[in-house]
Amino acid sequence: MKHIRTGFYRWAAILLILFSYRTFAHSSPTEPKIATLDWTVAETLLALGQPPIAVGDAESYRTWVAVPQLPADTLDLGSRLQPNKELLAKLKPDLFVNSAMFSSLKPILQCYVADPKQVDSVDFYRDGDIWHNQLTASRKLAQLIGKPQAAETLIQQSEQLFARLKNRLSAYQDRTLLLVQFIDSRHLRVYGENSLFGAVIKQMGFRNAWTQAVTVWGSANIGINQLADFKDNPRLIVIKPYPLNVPTALQHNTLWQHLPLSQDPLVLPAIWTFGALPSAQRFATSLAEALQHGGEAW
Repeated sequence: MKHIRTGFYRWAAILLILFSYRTFAHSSPTEPKIATLDWTVAETLLALGQPPIAVGDAESYRTWVAVPQLPADTLDLGSRLQPNKELLAKLKPDLFVNSAMFSSLKPILQCYVADPKQVDSVDFYRDGDIWHNQLTASRKLAQLIGKPQAAETLIQQSEQLFARLKNRLSAYQDRTLLLVQFIDSRHLRVYGENSLFGAVIKQMGFRNAWTQAVTVWGSANIGINQLADFKDNPRLIVIKPYPLNVPTALQHNTLWQHLPLSQDPLVLPAIWTFGALPSAQRFATSLAEALQHGGEAW
């Protein structure tokens, strides 16, 4: 009987902790209600310990971003560029934070908050050094939600992770990495040094095979035929998701089959390529896992 009581109390304590966390994260009257249309803002809020109560196109977030996971009760505001106005009217958030990509919606969103100043913006992607911009935006977001130290903790965790992996992966660092995502079976998005993932592999001790011009997002679109231009046989890193027909199409693509870099590509899980520090951490750990133990199946 004593063991039964002990087991009961242990499980009761665990359930109480879980319930308390959920209450703290979503129902505490002292916690501000924050909403966003931007997935990069959303993942950073989660990493800062401030889950958003509502996110634009939350269902697609779970495909393209996946981790950190949105709580099950997060409201889906519908299209990120045309959010559901009925939901906005009921929501009454304390703060709406987006990126500059949604600046045209600011006047609309201001109609659904008590004060126009409750609609603010942070820019993870703009002209300049990508890593500096990431740190600046993370700190600003943390300031907006009243948790400045949470940003410093997140930054420290990220940079310490990259340093540990740099030491662990020294045997793989001689070969350059070509970071891509398939747009369709004939076109790819390639990520340069001033992309989020480009900044990560640099801190991990790797060289980026793509050295040509990129957009403010750190990427460039190329045709599959351009993969033949890489003469130093870089390691191809393919980031999911991609259209379902891509693996089959590549099997029947003669050019692809004869490319040296097609012989040992590493496929990583879906990671938000236009994300922030949470995506950077996930990319780093996924890359390390793939290099050491093999990537995912096509």
